[in-house]
Amino acid sequence: MERDRRFIKSLSDSSRYNRMMGLSREPPAELLHQLTHVDYTHDMALVAVIGAGEAETIIAVARYGGNPDACEFAVAVADQWQRRGVGTALSLLLFDYAKLHGVRRMHAIIFARNYRMLKLAEYLHMTVRRSTYDDTVVEAWRTL
Repeated sequence: MERDRRFIKSLSDSSRYNRMMGLSREPPAELLHQLTHVDYTHDMALVAVIGAGEAETIIAVARYGGNPDACEFAVAVADQWQRRGVGTALSLLLFDYAKLHGVRRMHAIIFARNYRMLKLAEYLHMTVRRSTYDDTVVEAWRTL
């Protein structure tokens, strides 16, 4: 759980805002618990790390959770590791895992100005459209 807390705290204000919809620098304990305790049925998280042992550091996380008919999908990549394919690789692995475990559809809510995530969603062959209820966000989804 401490590695996850350090990862969230290491994100720039912009990355944390885009990924966690405005989360403060210090994540609440209940959020950390939710992020670190997956049940492998309704939710799953894959992480990319560098280093080993005490020096092991999370550089990216991709996760899904919810109803297998339409799971919510999210990915976060440490700022210095963005635009290197880490988020793409983790997302594709997560989609494959989800499909093997009965998930039929992934969806995400993305800030309309989060151009990097929108580009990733298109690369992942997700359908992307402006939200009908909030023009500051975009809805993305993909059938697996």
